[in-house]
Amino acid sequence: MALSVFVVALHSGGVDPLFALLLGIGVVITPLELGYLAVYAKRTTGSWSPFNAVDYTTRFKVRQLLRLAILPALWMLVLVAISMGALDERLADSLFGWMPSAITDMATPDNDASMSGGTATASVIAFFVFNGLLGPITEEMYFRGHLLPRIDRYGRGAPVLETLMFTLYHFHSPWRYPAIFLGFLPATWMAWRKRSLWVSLTAHLIINNVFILMFVAALLRDG
Repeated sequence: MALSVFVVALHSGGVDPLFALLLGIGVVITPLELGYLAVYAKRTTGSWSPFNAVDYTTRFKVRQLLRLAILPALWMLVLVAISMGALDERLADSLFGWMPSAITDMATPDNDASMSGGTATASVIAFFVFNGLLGPITEEMYFRGHLLPRIDRYGRGAPVLETLMFTLYHFHSPWRYPAIFLGFLPATWMAWRKRSLWVSLTAHLIINNVFILMFVAALLRDG
């Protein structure tokens, strides 16, 4: 919700919605989530390090980690690609037309093509920094490393409940809720089974950076 308010506020000042969203990851989402983890860690361990609030930390060799993460990542990529190509714009117009245009415009496939050269360059840089690295790392620390272990008492329902909360957290793109929930459930399930945020983090990084490459390819094609 806070991220959506930030996007709308910047858009009213003339900032491109996509760039505002990416900037919001850096100045809204990341400070809030890492700040919470830091405060929690201080209260429970005496250290301000957010990593001390993370519990699912089982490590794997790189080859094993990729083997665990690649299929959940591919599954998510397929579902989001289908959503982007066939559902996003339709659902945004039919069910979420009441939302500000700064939000719903991001469901329009051709929205990126209207960017100026400077905005496109800044958006690509912001994409890699905030959505390619900072966002996934922060979200995985909070959702899979901290929150998921704290609802472990629900057993096999824990990854389902956590994925639902992660889905609703994407308030800035509600038309993509089905794809996010169904797409990210396998990665969350694997993180829960293996007691490792590294599995879901690897999948998350693959997912986000593949879409960044697709975004860059679209800009080069339209340019």
